[in-house]
Amino acid sequence: MSAQQLLNELQKSGMIGATGQTYFELNGLKTLVRDSSIVGNVIQEWLKSFMDSKAIAYRLKANSQEFPDFLMHASDDTVDLLEVKCFKKSPNFDVANFQAYCRSLMTHPHRLDSDYLIFEYEENASGIAIKNMWLKKVWEICSASERSVLKIQWKQGVAFNIRPATWYARKPKYPSFTTRLEFVQAIKKVLDTSATSAGLQKGWFATVSGEYKLQTGRDL
Repeated sequence: MSAQQLLNELQKSGMIGATGQTYFELNGLKTLVRDSSIVGNVIQEWLKSFMDSKAIAYRLKANSQEFPDFLMHASDDTVDLLEVKCFKKSPNFDVANFQAYCRSLMTHPHRLDSDYLIFEYEENASGIAIKNMWLKKVWEICSASERSVLKIQWKQGVAFNIRPATWYARKPKYPSFTTRLEFVQAIKKVLDTSATSAGLQKGWFATVSGEYKLQTGRDL
């Protein structure tokens, strides 16, 4: 099943507006967990149970820390990749570590076509409530910023993490990229103009675009 079909099932189930609580039980004592930092992991675990209940096939990486969170294709690890992200109030999650992502695209450019299932939630008296959800491509949740052609978390002048745009804003100051190519070109500009590149400037764009064409049969 595709990520879009999964989204359709979530919408039909009444996910938006649904409320949830997280409990921890130890030695016979059960307590409500109010730590919002674990919400993303909890929703990801819940999503597994949801897909199981709907007989939606998925696979997991042997290393749970590896990209992506879910493999939605029965056997092909290069298509139907699904990442799950969560936030409250405003998007503040990391899309990817900048340098690691740049290096990965040189050999795994198919990651550019990954789906991102994003949940917005709010806290209430008993736990959380789902406010909204989206299914987006990576370039649709990224944009420029005042500092750079790509919104990035910088640490001591070094590009550290790619950060999300406010893609759902009606009149954003920095709109999301509209194509895969725009996104990759923005990454290239950061590599070309910062000290972050660690030797990635030379031939990076040519390598990524060439490998993408070879692996997918399509141009960036």
